[in-house]
Amino acid sequence: MRTELPASPEETIELLKDYGAVEQGHFILASGKHSAYYVKKGKLVQHPRELQQMIEQRVGAMRALGRIDVVLSPAMGGVPVGQQVGLALHARTIYAERNPATNQLELKRGFEIHPGERLLLVEDVITTGGTLLELTDFIESQGGEVAGVFVVVNRSGKTTVGNYPVVSCMEIQFPVYDSDQVPVELSAIPALRPGTKKVE
Repeated sequence: MRTELPASPEETIELLKDYGAVEQGHFILASGKHSAYYVKKGKLVQHPRELQQMIEQRVGAMRALGRIDVVLSPAMGGVPVGQQVGLALHARTIYAERNPATNQLELKRGFEIHPGERLLLVEDVITTGGTLLELTDFIESQGGEVAGVFVVVNRSGKTTVGNYPVVSCMEIQFPVYDSDQVPVELSAIPALRPGTKKVE
């Protein structure tokens, strides 16, 4: 399987296709927006050796964010990527889980953020980065600091999430639509809601 990082959107699409990691249809993303494309990140993370080689190519860019003490990911999709990034950076690695009663992300299992620690937020795929921004409130409330963001696939078209710099293995922008602006041809296809985050 290919592990050399793509240098263009066209190469990104080809790499994702090689891994069977892009699907076409009508999807409601974790952001609540609609899209004709869904990146099936599980198809990438099921190949940890290849993914590790991709991540290793971005270690220099992650190091350029400054000191990183802790890698923090949201469960579930970000967890395997977070573990591999933590391995590459030799950093303590934890994850947050969504409370089903409140739909809020929380630290469980004895995970802690200590005052003064700098954290790298890690996710598999982002479109708006909203899930990662949910993590920042309790990081700051516990005296931590966000160093930046790492994602495997950046769909946002931006170099930052909030005010935090983003490092990615690959970038691709597929059109996304608010629920009241879905094109007629897309709305004619029954919408699927992949993923685990509840959409309001």
